[in-house]
Amino acid sequence: MALDAKLALLLIHILSVAGNGYSSLQENYYGSEDEHRKKLDSSFKSGFATGYAFSSVSILAIFMSCCVPWARLNKRRRNKIMMKTPMMTSLMERREKKIKEANEQSLVKRLSFVGISNATANFSQANKIGLGRMGIMYMAILPDGRFLAVKRIVDSQQFEEQIVSELKTLGTLKHKNLLPLFGFCVESNTRLLVYKYMSNGNLFDWIHSVKHRRKTLQWPLRLKIAVGVARGLARLHHGCRGQVVHLNISSKCILLDKNFEPKLSNFGKAMLIMSMSNNTTGVHDEFCEMALVKEDVHGFGVVLLELITGMDCSRMNFSSNSILNEWIGHLLSTSYFNDAMDRFLIGQGFDDEIFQLLKVACNCLDCIPDQRPTMLQVYKDIKAITKRCEVVDDSEIQMQPEICPATSQD
Repeated sequence: MALDAKLALLLIHILSVAGNGYSSLQENYYGSEDEHRKKLDSSFKSGFATGYAFSSVSILAIFMSCCVPWARLNKRRRNKIMMKTPMMTSLMERREKKIKEANEQSLVKRLSFVGISNATANFSQANKIGLGRMGIMYMAILPDGRFLAVKRIVDSQQFEEQIVSELKTLGTLKHKNLLPLFGFCVESNTRLLVYKYMSNGNLFDWIHSVKHRRKTLQWPLRLKIAVGVARGLARLHHGCRGQVVHLNISSKCILLDKNFEPKLSNFGKAMLIMSMSNNTTGVHDEFCEMALVKEDVHGFGVVLLELITGMDCSRMNFSSNSILNEWIGHLLSTSYFNDAMDRFLIGQGFDDEIFQLLKVACNCLDCIPDQRPTMLQVYKDIKAITKRCEVVDDSEIQMQPEICPATSQD
């Protein structure tokens, strides 16, 4: 029973006793004088005791009504303070510190939540353009008419490391085949990453989702995408400041701009591997480094297979998958290759070039990682194929500047 209810019952009981004493005194008033005096004395003492008890209970009730709420309030405040310190406060501080350090290493801007919200029409369904593992992607339209893509992270605590990785990687590197990261926003529990908008979406949808799109994706265009992705990966792996491994290469993370120039995205799992003489990641094992780098090569080989066959090979994207290894062995036989080639590529006069690209893909998919080529070699091999197909590519890797910190972008 609550304390206030107990006090109320106690007061009723005391008043009842006092009332009974008063009635007894009134009923026996006309008795004998001695008896009356004795009863009067007894009643006086009973009344005095009752009054004393009533006064004490009243004071106690006032004290409890005034002081106890404050005591409870102070207790709640102490509980809140205990929740914040020291573990909760320390955890929150570490998260904010990580994001702050990642931002300091990059040159992307910290953007206003109000501005982004307005640009996405308050994150309306009409502006929703994609749903990924980390969150929802929205299209944003700036007052000057420019388009951006905003990734709204659904669970900032769960994907904290991925957010930091995106800021460290795309915030410090620039290249024509890497998705430009314009800025980010931290607002309470909301985390937003803002990128350049890619009007042609991702490569997976062009190859697999809609048939008329796949028909549009003719061989010269597919080869342009292949050489662009290879060029971007070669820059990551052979940059002057250490190797960056993506570790999540697939057709879904390859975005296409209005000219079908591919952009690598989704750097949530990316890692920076410094040279052995200046290694700050704790990864000193050359075999481990090689395995990570060759995982990207394997992922790129799967993308090439999708471009050639039009099939979804992502489910077989494992180096140890015997089904994939057996399948690519059959592909190298001429008869089987003709059956496996995407029907929209048949009869275009590029069979020899397509078969050459298939060989590059099979080299990337070698079941022994150490025997897979480097991405620089892969880029050169595909570059040679583009020359035979007269695919224009004015971005020679030797002419590109080394990967360096990005300049601030408007």
